[in-house]
Amino acid sequence: MFRDRKSESEKAPLPARTAKAAHHLASRGVGKTRETVHKELLERARAQEHLSDDQIWRRYQFRRFAAFITIPAVILGTASIATAYGTGLMKNEPPPPACQPVKVLAPAAGSFKVTVLNAAGLDGAAHSVGRNLTRRGFNVVDMSGAPRTLYVKAPAKIFHGKEGLDQALLLAQTIAGAELEYDGRAGTSVSFVIGGEFTGMLPAPPPKPPSQKSFTVNVYNTTWRSGLAKTALNELAARGFKPGKQGNDPDRSFLPDDVAVIRHGPDADLAAALVARHIKGSVLKEVSRDNMTIDVIIGNKFETVTPVAELPKPQAVRKDPPAVVFRPCE
Repeated sequence: MFRDRKSESEKAPLPARTAKAAHHLASRGVGKTRETVHKELLERARAQEHLSDDQIWRRYQFRRFAAFITIPAVILGTASIATAYGTGLMKNEPPPPACQPVKVLAPAAGSFKVTVLNAAGLDGAAHSVGRNLTRRGFNVVDMSGAPRTLYVKAPAKIFHGKEGLDQALLLAQTIAGAELEYDGRAGTSVSFVIGGEFTGMLPAPPPKPPSQKSFTVNVYNTTWRSGLAKTALNELAARGFKPGKQGNDPDRSFLPDDVAVIRHGPDADLAAALVARHIKGSVLKEVSRDNMTIDVIIGNKFETVTPVAELPKPQAVRKDPPAVVFRPCE
């Protein structure tokens, strides 16, 4: 539709046409109409490319349409990004902190029952661990072999119920690598199962001396002097020990060169040492016994229970800080 309107300037060489179009645009001023602007733009495009009028017109119309779509899209996109930042959707915030274990006071070691089972295949492991736990103040009620169907690879696995979580956590502090497993049991009792990777218990402070009322003392006489056993037992009871039997030695011992022999089982060595402090010159003898009963066997050189004024000064009772456990995140 523009072919009939070609001026003579269009037939001129390309450089001359471009210069002339520029001069023409400058001389027209601001009173240009929309049709005139379109025509001048076509002239300018025709000066740069050898295209037909129809091709040039289509290209111009496409550019106008693209500008119409692109500019609002850019504005809308910019506003959307600003809104996202404003609402925090695009903020690079750090992830929320991980759950931290809860620190609580641990229950008393002797306030719950502990069953020790040996699943490691080591002879005497249950008794050894049970004795160690007893020295640390735990209330061990049974030490035996685990069922053959119970396999534990870890050094130890501690089975507990809902109410025994803190108890199990406290017990787990006695052995590195111990694992906990909930088995739905009622109450606070726990089972300590020794596993295949067991190598030993963690170090612990020296055990405290047992209470004088936590074990029984028997006194037996092996001499020809009568009444020694009764007198000695009464004196020990007056000092706070729990009295047991008195009389002649049931084992019929003969101790011509001893003041006294104190018999005890493996688990009562600390109790026996406590009794020995009150009988100067006595000696300790470990026997096969699985209870906390102490036998004082009076020999021929026994005179009397050591007077209180001559007793060695007792060691200061160690004050340990309260034990704590860390409950895991749920």
